[in-house]
This record gives sequence, C-alpha cells and structure tokens, in this order.
Amino acid sequence: MNNLFTVKWSVWAIVAAAILRPVNASSFDNATLYSPNNSVPISPTRSTLPWQRWPVVGDATLRWGPWVIYDSELRTPNGRYHHQDSQLALVIKYQRNIENEDLLTATDEQWQHLGIQAGKRAKWLRMLAQIWPDVKQGDRLIFVLQDRQGVFYQDNRQIGIISDPEMARSFINIWLSPQTAYPDIRRQLIGQS
Repeated sequence: MNNLFTVKWSVWAIVAAAILRPVNASSFDNATLYSPNNSVPISPTRSTLPWQRWPVVGDATLRWGPWVIYDSELRTPNGRYHHQDSQLALVIKYQRNIENEDLLTATDEQWQHLGIQAGKRAKWLRMLAQIWPDVKQGDRLIFVLQDRQGVFYQDNRQIGIISDPEMARSFINIWLSPQTAYPDIRRQLIGQS
C-alpha cells in the first residue's frame, strides 16, 4: 500500500461523493461471462444467472480526483427500483486495485454512518472478511439480494452467501438508503438523474 496512487478507501469515498459522474452502461455489456465453475466462457444470452438478464435501473461512477474507483449499476427484474424491492443486483466494476482490508474498512465506515451497532458491524465484517478477495482493476463484485438473503459473486462465480436478512439489507443500504453517505450515487443508481 505504498503506491503513490493508493489512498485509503475512506478518503476516496468522502472526496468522490462530491464529484460523481454517470458511467456509460456499455462498459458492462462487453464483459466476458463464465459458466458457474468459471472455466468455460459463455455468451450473455446463455447466462445461467438470472440477475444477468435483469434490466439496468441506473448506473454511477465513484471518482476521486481524476481517478475512477469503480463503475456501478443497479439491476432489478423489471428495470425499476422501489425501496421495498426484494430482488436486485448491485454490480461494481473496479477500476483500481483495492485490498480486502480497505473494502472492509470502507464498509464499516458506511455502516457506522447508517447507525449500525458496533457489535453487529464487527460480526458482519468478520463474515465479509471470509468472502471478499482483494480486487484488481477490471474485477466485478456483484451483490444479489433475493429471497431475503444476499449472494456475492466475483465476476460470475459465487463467492459467498449472506443468509441474515438484516445484514443483506444493511449492505445494500450503503448505496440505496435515503441516509446513504452517497446521495448522488443513490440517485443515479435508482434512476432519478
């Protein structure tokens, strides 16, 4: 983490929230899809993951100065967002290398912002530490909320399940809660800008 361009994730989040710009959704359209065992490329029309066929509600880019941190998009089965939706997918395509530890720190800070109790945060972060990899530029982490649980994918490979409905909803609320620290990203993701 001694790289000149590597800045703690929390600093990126604070600065970037003020300078967000929409992302071109086509950046996701050309992603290579893989079979569930991640060995055989498949075409988007043969995808076995339902969220991949869901229409995009909105998209956003998190920037820090001239650097793009990630591009994101929200998908739902009908392409519209309602705050009580029980099925949605948040796709984040990273444009920088970010260590697992920095992702966890940023998540903890956002949960603090949303008023999640310290004990719950600590428990949930231990779970996420077992799921999340370090991400490299071009990696996609996808969170799919469905049937009151959350499923994490790295690109198209499932990497973890969150069976606690409160934790799953609290994770997606980092971006979608009206109290989010990222109101511009929220507006763009839910299609209001």
